[in-house]
Amino acid sequence: MEQEQLPPQEAAANGACVSLPQFFLIFLKIGAFTFGGGLAMIPFLQAELVERRKWLDNHLFLDYLALAQSIPGPIIVNLAVINGYRLRGLRGSLISLLAMVLPSFLIILTISMFLWPYRDNPLVLSAFQGIRPAVAALIAAAAVKLGLIVLRGRADLFLLFAFFLWGLIVFHIHPLFVIVAGALAGLFLPLQKAGAGELKE
Repeated sequence: MEQEQLPPQEAAANGACVSLPQFFLIFLKIGAFTFGGGLAMIPFLQAELVERRKWLDNHLFLDYLALAQSIPGPIIVNLAVINGYRLRGLRGSLISLLAMVLPSFLIILTISMFLWPYRDNPLVLSAFQGIRPAVAALIAAAAVKLGLIVLRGRADLFLLFAFFLWGLIVFHIHPLFVIVAGALAGLFLPLQKAGAGELKE
């Protein structure tokens, strides 16, 4: 059963009803309880903003994710700032930024002050070895879940995905060129379909 999606205006209105302290706590929770960096945080953001809060639908979330990947800076911070600005304006973007980076800053500060001498401890190393595949699973789950939304019923997009993946893995193409090529392909495909429609008429 497909999840009910709110119209963008209604979803944004729901976000605007949340107080700024609540808004801060929502993003603070995401920043504090997700491990593995930006890509591993994506399923947590999607679950919180799309599935639980219904502030975005999956397609808008993917659009923001593409935008966050296309501009400099950490993906997850960019994504939080974009969503914060959409829902609560400039204050929302600043609050979401602070809430996302504060937990990591405090944890790294604590580690550098107290835990660094234990970095070679066998128990610590074993814990990290167990965390790595868990993080990889989180990233893979996000890729599959969001990929199904993008590629379902779209053979042209699936071919683009396969082409870009092939270029990245086989020829080690720089991600910047893949992003630019994807944007150009996204602009070209509707024009091509429109031209084909005119020819049929």
